[in-house]
Amino acid sequence: MTSLPIHAGPPSYYDQSSSHPVEPIALSISGTLFITTIPTLTSRSHYFLTLFCNPHWKSTLQPDNALFVDSDPTVFTHILNYLRRGVFPLAYDQKRGHDYKLYADILADAQYFQIPKLEAWITERLYIHCVTISTEWRPGPDPGNGSATGISSTWTGDAIHTKLELVEDEVTTTRSMICGHLVGKRNTCPSGKTICAVGGGTKTDDSERYRWAEVGRRVAFHHGWCSDMGANFAAWWEARVSPSAARKS
Repeated sequence: MTSLPIHAGPPSYYDQSSSHPVEPIALSISGTLFITTIPTLTSRSHYFLTLFCNPHWKSTLQPDNALFVDSDPTVFTHILNYLRRGVFPLAYDQKRGHDYKLYADILADAQYFQIPKLEAWITERLYIHCVTISTEWRPGPDPGNGSATGISSTWTGDAIHTKLELVEDEVTTTRSMICGHLVGKRNTCPSGKTICAVGGGTKTDDSERYRWAEVGRRVAFHHGWCSDMGANFAAWWEARVSPSAARKS
């Protein structure tokens, strides 16, 4: 398992009394302007924490007082959104699945800006725990006719989305012998019997009996893996950085 850097605290030259808790800062990300605050940038990024702890950081500002950062604006949008609220950039679509190219781009920036929790969430593929998919198959109601195949219903519950479709599970065919001389309710069979002997004008009647099933895909969304404050991720992270404490608990 790859070890990630754990920041021990601000550099020795950091003077908390001179910091500005709500001071806004403009970032020029390859020409695209982003406005945020210094605490937002420093709360989860060791790169920005080290930068703003330097008393001479303002000397790096451009003439428009923006701090230039060489990064892709589209990718940095996900980085900044994470720094603001700690919500991981889940890129999932039910038809296409996860966007691994985007994850790779975000990971490169997470490593550059030294964001350990975001880096771990991607490298350890924890995003696969955010959305789980399972197939459901259970006996379904008899619609009373053979035209109900394909009828679907959708149910949405607490972070769960289930789509069911009624399909034929099994078809049982029963063959019955019928006298060929039976006309309406009148039997004209010369033998006087209810059913002629096989081969003696006997007909067959096939009746089908359907057994139905509901089959669907269940999609569940797990909030605990979607942010660095989620219960599942927090427990995983604690076990990672303090394995001895996790064993004791």
